Amino acid sequence: MSNPESNNSNSNAPESNDSEAENPDKEKMKSSTNTSLLMPVALLLVLLLIPFSINSFIHFLSSSNQFVHPVIMKIPIDSSAVTAPVEAKQYEGFEVKLNVNTQQLSEFINEIVSIASVGTSIQGITGFISPNMQAEITGKDFRIENPGPQQQMYILGNTTEWKWHVVPKSSGIQTIKFKMHVTSTELDHQKVDVIELAQANISIDSNPTMWMVHNWWIFALLALALFGGWKVLRRYNDN
Repeated sequence: MSNPESNNSNSNAPESNDSEAENPDKEKMKSSTNTSLLMPVALLLVLLLIPFSINSFIHFLSSSNQFVHPVIMKIPIDSSAVTAPVEAKQYEGFEVKLNVNTQQLSEFINEIVSIASVGTSIQGITGFISPNMQAEITGKDFRIENPGPQQQMYILGNTTEWKWHVVPKSSGIQTIKFKMHVTSTELDHQKVDVIELAQANISIDSNPTMWMVHNWWIFALLALALFGGWKVLRRYNDN
């Protein structure tokens, strides 16, 4: 006579084996799932650190062991004509000013031109300069409101004052150049010349938070690439 308990034990044995066989597969799937979730997070952290590291490294290279004169005059006039900060912060705007007595400047240039020997000139100017001038500032790493030559708008006594609002886009030592557009007359022929009057060298501190705001598209591309990589990884694990 057969033993019921023995039969019952034998009948349960395959289920136990099936359960044991399924466990490794479940553990494997769980491990793959954890890997597929951890990898995107790790990649995201790395990709977020790269832009900040590059921005900080460039600022360090441009500012370390560097002594820079705040204002350099290209024409021998008082450096107080230029008003600009010595330091500023990336993406935070500030104001620069230029105060010039255009009558004195034109007389000074005309005197130099009149006594210059044949074949020489001051920044390419050879004719008679009019005191009616326009001012302009340039800076490739700045966003400048009212770019281009500006008319004489504010006159304080005999001095004309120009103002600009600028926003630095890059960190490090950045330069703003002050230029005068002057009209010269030579042999009844008029032309417009551009005189580089001065340059202001400004130390710009990096601003990681605003850098991220202004360069959001980088993070959007990184997120898109990360999502695509995650989808490929999931498909690979499913197969």
